Amino acid sequence: AAGQHELETLPVERLSAVCERFLEICRGEEQTEGVNYLARRGIDAGTMIRAGVAYFPRRAYRRVMRRMLDCFALDELQRSGLFNAQAHLTFYHHRLLFPFYVEKRAVYLQARTTASGVEPRWHNMRGGVPSLYNVDALNDLPSGEIVYLVEGFTDTLTLCAYGFTAVGLVGAGGFKEEWLAPLARFRVVAALDGDTAGFRAAARYREMFAVRGMQLARVELPSDVNDFFQQHPSAALEFTLMTEAAEERARGKE
Repeated sequence: AAGQHELETLPVERLSAVCERFLEICRGEEQTEGVNYLARRGIDAGTMIRAGVAYFPRRAYRRVMRRMLDCFALDELQRSGLFNAQAHLTFYHHRLLFPFYVEKRAVYLQARTTASGVEPRWHNMRGGVPSLYNVDALNDLPSGEIVYLVEGFTDTLTLCAYGFTAVGLVGAGGFKEEWLAPLARFRVVAALDGDTAGFRAAARYREMFAVRGMQLARVELPSDVNDFFQQHPSAALEFTLMTEAAEERARGKE
């Protein structure tokens, strides 16, 4: 583009190497603020560790940046989106890192700010979202089990913390047709946010599933999954009962 040099996308193998090393370096820093942020949302440290979530405090910013420059050429770091044209790490306000794992390799990262008043709240690497979030959870799951389709990392990890299997979308409208195949052997239940975008997305996905001969049930929530679990002491039981009702409704529409 005129006035702007468009960087070549980094090959998948190198992008994964950058992701893995960045996560490793960040995990070597103090995790307390990140752990506390998720704990306030009902997500325990064990769930955070299993999901590979990492954090680094602002005081470690320059150290993390130097360590990444010690490991990779600046060109590669810029092509990944981790560094900008000024050779600075772009993850400054956004330091709670959520990796996308595919076959146990981190292939993409999104990060959230833990501070209030920072917009945008999210920051990511270059390129499109490569997969459902937490897609590796499907690998060893028996066929016919329930898998929840939810919005975002917090909702995904909330369900994981309570023993449910969930995969996440980045935004209600973020589902891609090629992601139907990994879900085909499961009973998929959408638990998207209870807003207009969530309702519209669920209706569109139900049609996408139907074209493939698949069924998509929908749990209707007043807000989102995390809010529901935060506000209801018996949320896990209520959610299970709501799922049963949703599957019955879906079967009735066939």
